Amino acid sequence: MDEEAARIRRTLSGPMKRRQAWKQFSLLNPYLKDGHSGIYMPDYRDALEAHIAAGGRIVPIEVRFAADQSLRVLVAPGIQGVKPGDRVISINGYSAKQLAAAMLERSPGDTLAFRRAWVERRFAALYWFLYGDTGHYELAAESVQSGCRLQVRLAGATMLPEALQSKPKAQDLFDWRILPGEIGYLRVDTFDPGQSDALANVAKTAFTQFKQRGIRALIIDVRENGGGDDPLWQQSLMEYITEKPYSQLSRYTVRVTKDNASPGDVIGDVQRAEYTKRFMPTPVNPIRFDGPVYILAGPYSYSATIQFIVAAQDFGIAKIAGEETAALSCQTGQVRRVEQAKTGLAAFTPIIAYTRPSGQGCERGVIPDVPITINEVTPDETLNSLLSWIGANQLTPRGAKL
Repeated sequence: MDEEAARIRRTLSGPMKRRQAWKQFSLLNPYLKDGHSGIYMPDYRDALEAHIAAGGRIVPIEVRFAADQSLRVLVAPGIQGVKPGDRVISINGYSAKQLAAAMLERSPGDTLAFRRAWVERRFAALYWFLYGDTGHYELAAESVQSGCRLQVRLAGATMLPEALQSKPKAQDLFDWRILPGEIGYLRVDTFDPGQSDALANVAKTAFTQFKQRGIRALIIDVRENGGGDDPLWQQSLMEYITEKPYSQLSRYTVRVTKDNASPGDVIGDVQRAEYTKRFMPTPVNPIRFDGPVYILAGPYSYSATIQFIVAAQDFGIAKIAGEETAALSCQTGQVRRVEQAKTGLAAFTPIIAYTRPSGQGCERGVIPDVPITINEVTPDETLNSLLSWIGANQLTPRGAKL
């Protein structure tokens, strides 16, 4: 990192605009190896919304990385001939390889896999920061079915993807239904404290219906959940799936700041302590589900979501499904924003590091109990694979003797 900082310093030859400064200083982000640390364009969601409100446009497709790391179309609304899964060749003459490299080398994240997930969901914003808004976009793509190449000129989009909206709607963040085989399904895309009431209402409604229908297993889908605050998953998820005491950590390391200092503490010192507190669900909950629970995670599952996952796994509350998480199983937290007055950028840094309840495995992601291939390009395939696994390995046909 020191070498990269020195290299960046050598390139600074005069005054820069904020976007130019971000292009340079964000090159440090991958070296921090933590999704809670980095140098960002400040309030970029608000800035994107203001840009569109003023008549601006963004890249009109959403993308995901395929298993071979090629860039693929996820959503292409109203674009004739371009379908989900098609390979992106170039946008405005920039090859997909160039685009991916420029974005990944400026993205934060615990691992390269997490940085890919971060880039996927911020693709339109990163393109805007790097290349500006041309109003129309020349897209070259290759059909995944026929292998034919297509080049189209597209008007930029005026609708932001969910991950780039400053205030997404609750109905886009949460969903529940009952799947074939009487398997309950609950999708939770955020633990944002601003959505606490919405999540509480959805969870209560969902578990009431699950109880009435007598579901036989439950999937909680957090593949699109980048985190938030722990109380949301404690109150609106754990409350409905366990009566066991639990915790999301066993010890922690914290830096003393003016905000958390106790009498006698020295600002800047690092303190370490064991954590023995347990969260206690309500002893009796009439709509609590006591059958098998599966938490389906993905590369974008992060922060408080990882805390939820390790608490559920380490206390035997639920099985984790998917691949090894892109995020590390021991997370950082209590993120602080550090204003960069001279550049107008914002830096973020955590002041605490948590060790998962088991006390082991911090150098890796969460290892799943139920290995399921995660397909970011066609996410329904992943869910269907988990449904098939549950049907084959967990459910007993109704009426059968145990």
